[in-house]
This record gives sequence, C-alpha cells and structure tokens, in this order.
Amino acid sequence: MENAIIYEQPLNERMRTFLRLEHLFRQTSYSLGGFSVWDSRHSVFGLIQILELLSRGDLKNEILKELERLQTSLIALQDLPGVDQQQLGSVLHQLQQAESEVHEHTSPFGQSLRENELLTSIRQRTSIVGGDCNFDLPGYHYWLSQDPEKRIADLEGWLATLDPVIQPVSMILAILRESSDAQPTVAEQGFHQQSLDPAQPVQLLRIHLPQAADVFPEISAGKHRFSVRFLHPRQDERPVQTDRDIEFHLSVCAL
Repeated sequence: MENAIIYEQPLNERMRTFLRLEHLFRQTSYSLGGFSVWDSRHSVFGLIQILELLSRGDLKNEILKELERLQTSLIALQDLPGVDQQQLGSVLHQLQQAESEVHEHTSPFGQSLRENELLTSIRQRTSIVGGDCNFDLPGYHYWLSQDPEKRIADLEGWLATLDPVIQPVSMILAILRESSDAQPTVAEQGFHQQSLDPAQPVQLLRIHLPQAADVFPEISAGKHRFSVRFLHPRQDERPVQTDRDIEFHLSVCAL
C-alpha cells in the first residue's frame, strides 16, 4: 500500500521495550547531526531516556531469549516446501552471530555512559522541571558552547557505545516485521475484531492505513483476540468512531 501510515501494537512487554528503544535510537540519531545547540540538547535528552530504559529489568536476558526464540522458530521452517534455504540460512547465521556478540558483552548496556560525569550530572536534574537550565548546569552550558563539530563527535561516540543493544534489537524487529505479509482487511463501520491462535503467540500487530483515510486506529489486544476501532479526529473534541467501512492492510507478526 503506497502512501500509508503504519501503526504498530506490541503484544507483550518485551516488544514494548524493544519498540521504545528503537523509537529513542531513531529520535536521538536524527537530531544528532544538527548544528544548533537545541539539536544537541535533544540528542542528549534522548541518550538519557535510553539509559533510563536500559536500567529497567534485565534487557540483556530479554534480547538473548528473543534471539533464541527466533532461531527455534526459523529452524522449524527448514523442512517446509517453498522455503528459500539460502535466505533462511543467512538469517539464522545473523541471529547466531548476534547472540554470540550479546553473550560476549559482559558489562551492563550503557555502563560507560552511566560513568560519564557530564551525562550523570544532567541525569540527576531530569526530575526537575527545567532542571537543565544554564544556571543549574554550568558544565553542560560550557559543553553546549563548543563548536558543533565537537559536540557532534562526542554524541556520535556516546551513541556508538550502545551498538551492542541497538544492533540486535533492530535485527529482531526487522525479522518480525518481515515475517508476515500485510493482508487487505475491511473494518465494517469502523470496527474489526479477530481471534488469535494461542499456540502461535503473536508478537506484533501492524496496520497500514492510507494517509487520506482521515481516521486513526485504536488497538486493544489480549492473548485470544484483538480489536481495532477507527476513530475520526475532531478539533478540540474527543475522537469518535467512524461509521464508514475502512479498508486497510493488516500484518499479524507471529514468528
């Protein structure tokens, strides 16, 4: 579907964490190359949010579990007719290599950034509204006054230390997204409900909706079924469910 907006809904906490990490990585990378002080501030804030997310739970273990789960699921496809064995072997090799690299990473993800004095001083002020003002953090103000090339080089170096978590998460999400073809679907009077197979746990739902549809989806999902309501936005008022039939494409990613 051309000119489509893609809406995603994770169906478990692991996928929620991975999608939030991906969002923060993209956001931080986008502003990182900007030459203004505000671009640099935005990137630093993104890095701090990433560190906060990495500090919750055992992310290394979650990544390893997902890499192992994907390998098991893909190995089960080897004997099926019509499977591209060469491509499957390539994907399995990438997963095995990623698993090995994550195992070899002995320190916690983002540890060097947690030990960075400048970033630590900024993190300590994030709970205060406007706590990163110039008078609060003169050291940060000094860093922001450096040449843009210097700030960008620092930011690139800091973000590169997160490669051990960025790369496997990106790979996992890419494989899941490609595991299901988008199927044309119709939501009658703006509502669609579908059952799920408990024997094949779904990781991610993706809805492809034309930009011109003038609605957006609200997705509710559980272990056994999910539902989608298409809402029409209204200026300064609560959105309402449309009474039109909405054509969209649906991917149920359950590899």
